[in-house]
This record gives sequence, C-alpha cells and structure tokens, in this order.
Amino acid sequence: MPVFAVALLMAGLSFGVLGLLGNNDDLWRAGLFLVLTAVPLLIIRTVHNSQRVSADQLTNADNAGYMRALDHVARGLLDVPPAPRRGGNRDRDEQVAGNVITLRPHNIHQSERKAL
Repeated sequence: MPVFAVALLMAGLSFGVLGLLGNNDDLWRAGLFLVLTAVPLLIIRTVHNSQRVSADQLTNADNAGYMRALDHVARGLLDVPPAPRRGGNRDRDEQVAGNVITLRPHNIHQSERKAL
C-alpha cells in the first residue's frame, strides 16, 4: 500500500504542476484529486506502522533513553548544585544545557511583597 500511495502522490503532484504550468485546469484538478486521495492513505499507513511496534523496537527505545539519561548525569546536567558551605543563599540561576530553551526567563526579578 505505501508504494501505491507514494506513486499516487507523485503522479498527482506531477499532473498538478504540469496543469499549472500549461494553464490546463482539467489536468490541475486531476492532480489535486490524486494528491487529496494519496495523503489520507499515507496518513493511515503511518498510523498503522506506529501502532505495530515490536518488542525489540521498544527495548531499543528504552535503552536509548537510558543511555541519554546517563550521558546527562555524566555531563552534570541533572546534578543538584551543592549547598553553600558557610550559609548564605543558593544561586537562584538554574544550570541548564546549552540546547534548552526555557519557557519562562529566569532573570526576571519581581519586587518583594511586604505587609503594611
């Protein structure tokens, strides 16, 4: 089925482009119909393949996640910074990896609330 759907998609794209370049509305509409027919077939096949994961694939995914976690620990990305030796406040800035995009900036300082 995927070969049929991909062939249908390529034929539809080719007909659509040729219809647009040659000002042929019928060929363009035929290409559009073929593309709109092929896309749901490709989506169905992709969902079907994603639901049929084998035990070996699950094991490989678990091992890859475990190895990534070990790598993060080895690089110190998951370790909690130690407490200061002589009291005082901990650093408020969190240590993050270079490829992490934070959702909320850490450098926003709000004024303290005090009771009147």
